[in-house]
Amino acid sequence: MNKTRRSLLASAAALASPIVLDAEETAGLRAQLLGAWQLLDAVTVHAGGLTEPWMGRPGPYRGLIIYSASGLMSAQVASDRAPAKGHRRIDEMTVADQLRYLATYYAYFGRFEVDEAQSEVHHIIEASLDPSETGTTYVRKVALVNDRMTLTTERRQVNNETRYNRLVWARV
Repeated sequence: MNKTRRSLLASAAALASPIVLDAEETAGLRAQLLGAWQLLDAVTVHAGGLTEPWMGRPGPYRGLIIYSASGLMSAQVASDRAPAKGHRRIDEMTVADQLRYLATYYAYFGRFEVDEAQSEVHHIIEASLDPSETGTTYVRKVALVNDRMTLTTERRQVNNETRYNRLVWARV
């Protein structure tokens, strides 16, 4: 066999071999989640499909969720609110004013894991503005269409009614 023919056969064999992808390329949903996402819409959905403002908080909302390649995540959602009078820092406000501002802000951070088979992301909360969430894991159904991500929370009972939240994000 001459050298040219051997080179051609070796090249053909290499092309026919399965391509080995690195972990991020084969991660599918996880790879698609990575990066920063800006909040577009957030609602609470009641039984029967009726929607209301997210968690009963006044809208419109601004928010950011970040998924890093290292497995860390951070989520923040804020209702529109007027700046503090006199541009006071929060520690200079009265307790009543502090509570009013904190009620318009929601945030937590921690790690995340993805269940590809269930199209879910699990937020493993390491710290939260709401101390009752620290140490818990939230499961979110994920739907990705183009550069839009919809996260749907697990259904929960509130006042004898089943509800869930739906948040729509755009890739930044």
